[in-house]
Amino acid sequence: MKMLLQAFRFLVFSNIYVSLCAMTFTAKTALLLYGNNGSIKVNLLVFFATLFLYCFHRLFHRGKMIAEERNEERHHWADEHKRTFYGITISSFIAATVLMFYMPIRVWLILIPVGVLGLGYSLPFIPTKSGWKRLRDLSWLKALWIAIAYGWLTTFIPVVYQTDINNMLNPDVLLVFARSCLFVFVLVIPFDIRDMQHDTKNGIKSLPVLVGVNNAIKIALGILAVFFLLVILQYHYFNLQEIVACAVCVSALEAYLVVPLSKQSRPDLFYPLAIETSMIFHWLVIWVAVIYL
Repeated sequence: MKMLLQAFRFLVFSNIYVSLCAMTFTAKTALLLYGNNGSIKVNLLVFFATLFLYCFHRLFHRGKMIAEERNEERHHWADEHKRTFYGITISSFIAATVLMFYMPIRVWLILIPVGVLGLGYSLPFIPTKSGWKRLRDLSWLKALWIAIAYGWLTTFIPVVYQTDINNMLNPDVLLVFARSCLFVFVLVIPFDIRDMQHDTKNGIKSLPVLVGVNNAIKIALGILAVFFLLVILQYHYFNLQEIVACAVCVSALEAYLVVPLSKQSRPDLFYPLAIETSMIFHWLVIWVAVIYL
């Protein structure tokens, strides 16, 4: 049991687990649109690109952390395993770069906005009266940037890889993109609840800091209601089969049940286990539904 817990800590604190979640969230797009898990090359590209961006952000942000944040388990683990963490960061960059050479040029073009968002999230480039700011420093918009980046990366990359770039404007694709953004936005709110104390001290006005924990959770549940409405819209007016629509709703119901469990007092491992796993569950129920079509 102890070895299993150590292995899970490694997966979580090295950012491998969240990258696996992003990979399954990408496979979900191909399942919804094409009835399969998509290209392994695309899924691995999303995995390694996500891994690099998360590790890069952790390394760059480390010097700006307040003492309380630096001592938290996930950051303390990275300090204790510096060589491993640097090795994962470099390896993920190399792997993502190699995989890019297997991508058509249209995929390269689609990746540019995500790269800009990813770097802008970590690097201060916005001049303000109080100094240079990152995208994550701009009030509650931190959650919005993450949602858009995830939605864009996990929806448009598999679509553009398999079809023409013009298919990005297909209504079914746009509905998948919109739902992905909403779903990730909901999952980011619990992490903002976790980081409330640090965000307050760093002057970051995340959604829970602005409206409080209870109201932030209510907003998350309201967004899930919009998610349900988009599923109904696609089922009635576009190409979403009934069993798949039910599976998507089941995955949203799971998020509806776990998001309200978020509290500042929860241990570090609660959030990946309860919240990030929702992306894997989202893919899993859709995959099961597609198998039984």
